[in-house]
Amino acid sequence: MNSIVLEFSALEDKVIDNTGMYSLEIHKKISEILEIENKNELRVSNIFGEFFNETIRLEKNKKYKIRVITKTQEKFLKLRDQLFQIAINKEKIVIGGGVFQLAGIITKNDTWCGEYDFVKEIKILDVDTLNFSTKINLKIINPILKDGKSIFGLEKILEIILKDVKNDTNLVIEGIKENILNSITIKKEFYREKRVDLLNSKVKKIYLGDIEAVLRGYYGNLFLHLLKYVKYAGIGEFREYGFGEMMLVLKI
Repeated sequence: MNSIVLEFSALEDKVIDNTGMYSLEIHKKISEILEIENKNELRVSNIFGEFFNETIRLEKNKKYKIRVITKTQEKFLKLRDQLFQIAINKEKIVIGGGVFQLAGIITKNDTWCGEYDFVKEIKILDVDTLNFSTKINLKIINPILKDGKSIFGLEKILEIILKDVKNDTNLVIEGIKENILNSITIKKEFYREKRVDLLNSKVKKIYLGDIEAVLRGYYGNLFLHLLKYVKYAGIGEFREYGFGEMMLVLKI
């Protein structure tokens, strides 16, 4: 998976209704550019800083950022070439009610950019890494949805991660949930409730949170790889549109 950040300059003042999630319009436009029919091949964010706002106020000449993640290297290279042509030609990009020009492409950012080949990394994962140990900080930035509701709790989160990874990669990962949980020592775990109006009022209450933990042994290392995958793929329902966003920080 490959992730970049696009910087757009608004060409006019505009107030955008975000209750239906503007990221759906962003996903639609990028899919058109890449000629993608399967929505799961592409993941986008909402405009940075606007996920929870009911309206987005675009100001002429002000720059706005979005994150774009492609599932395959082929789609990433096509996106790069298409964006290069759009930038050269100074084309207008209409996303829902917003009109933009591409102002920049950011490829170097430790938090939001990069690439990760989960299947390749799992295949070379050393089963003898018994001495593995690392500290992590996991931040749930955007809500994780299951059956239309925001969920919290590491065990529930792990269940969704394992289900999504199985569906995405066809890897056989049955029967490892308890082994992973036993490899985790939680140092801190807390969540905060937030009242919102998302997806046209279908989601009214969400949970965001922070988890600090120590991962040990083979299954701890495996869980770390799962979290690195989630950094790009997101987890849960509507992850293609920026839901299920988590930030992973390794602590020394």
